[in-house]
Amino acid sequence: MSISVEDHIAIQRLMYLYARCADRKDYTGFAEVFCEDAVFDYKGNPVTPYSAIEKMMHALEQYTTTAHQVHNVFYEVKGDSAEGETYCLASHLYDSADGEMKLDMGIIYRDLLRRTEAGWRIAHRQFDLLWTQTSVVEAAVQFVEGS
Repeated sequence: MSISVEDHIAIQRLMYLYARCADRKDYTGFAEVFCEDAVFDYKGNPVTPYSAIEKMMHALEQYTTTAHQVHNVFYEVKGDSAEGETYCLASHLYDSADGEMKLDMGIIYRDLLRRTEAGWRIAHRQFDLLWTQTSVVEAAVQFVEGS
């Protein structure tokens, strides 16, 4: 299997779009990320179809802000399908009795992708949590879109 430069860029942008939707809490934007019949396997709990995945993403509301950093986007393409993985370091800020806290997660997303008329979409995503670390945040500035 191989991948063209065009497919690599399109798939990488898809992974960036996923992170952007999560960080901006743009739940309807996930429609440009997932297939309608997508499955999101979250810690052994499959969530499907897309409408249920969109609802699941509302769990991000418990955080004041998040920052998903996408790394190591590696996929192989065969026809209109692709299989591969994306590494992600996701930081989640939240308020607690001890002050503002940060939960960092090391994640590998293992994906099956499908090329659609609208472009590449995630057909199946497996969320593999590698590790977590929680720490106190010394100072935080809220992200304001457009600034």
